[in-house]
Amino acid sequence: MTTKWMEQVPPYEGDAPYLYFAFAEADSARVWKLLRPLLERGCRVWYCCGPAGSAEELLHRQERCERAALTVVYLTDAACADRDTKSAVLVNQKFNRPILCLDPDEKDRRLSMNLRETVPHVPLYQVSGSEEWESAVLHAEGFSQDMIGEPIHVGNNGGVIKKLTLLFCVLALLLAAVSFAGSRLLGWFSPALRDELQIRDPVLQTAVRQAVGGGPITEEQIGEITTLRFKELPESWEELALLPALERIELPQRALLDGGELPEGDYVIELRGGDGA
Repeated sequence: MTTKWMEQVPPYEGDAPYLYFAFAEADSARVWKLLRPLLERGCRVWYCCGPAGSAEELLHRQERCERAALTVVYLTDAACADRDTKSAVLVNQKFNRPILCLDPDEKDRRLSMNLRETVPHVPLYQVSGSEEWESAVLHAEGFSQDMIGEPIHVGNNGGVIKKLTLLFCVLALLLAAVSFAGSRLLGWFSPALRDELQIRDPVLQTAVRQAVGGGPITEEQIGEITTLRFKELPESWEELALLPALERIELPQRALLDGGELPEGDYVIELRGGDGA
């Protein structure tokens, strides 16, 4: 089993002096609260959690246990029942390596690990917080400044990224909602936008919009148009019926030469030469 903090801080695999931390898989979350201060201090730590996946991994674990300058055991009921934790302790006993036991529950479990009989001098520390645990390790037999390297930043980057992503999504939704509500409110409070008439023919729509000064085309404004000026002929003249006051239509002469038709009705139609500008 690999927890999030293990992914951030892999076990130390170098040749410099290091600390071996033995703990049960069930205690990994509690161990992290104690281990983090030492990692940020720069202490080199090797650890393993859960059963070995292969014979090669098991041999590698035994080798790292043998070479550790100091072994710290997180002594809980789960650790006492964990075969891999016990194996790490036995390896250190075999090579007479210093062992430090941390007791988070104020229970002396050294006898359950066969530590008081085989290695009577193994110290036991009651641990209730990270400061006590850090002090116990720094002053333990076998610990030296050679085990301190470069400080490691072990911030919760994954959690920060998730929070920023969530915040971005929330802000995007809020902006979309504000934009939608704003457009609806603008249309509601602006009669010109709310009542704008839709003209299907784009050429006629351009001419009408120019006649009303370029703004929204409303029923009131369209009823006051008396003159329309076209730069080209529309596809249909049917929508001229929307302009009850229309009296004069100015058309480009070249458009008629191309086969265009004049609108029907009592209009004064003026044909202009050139491009109709």
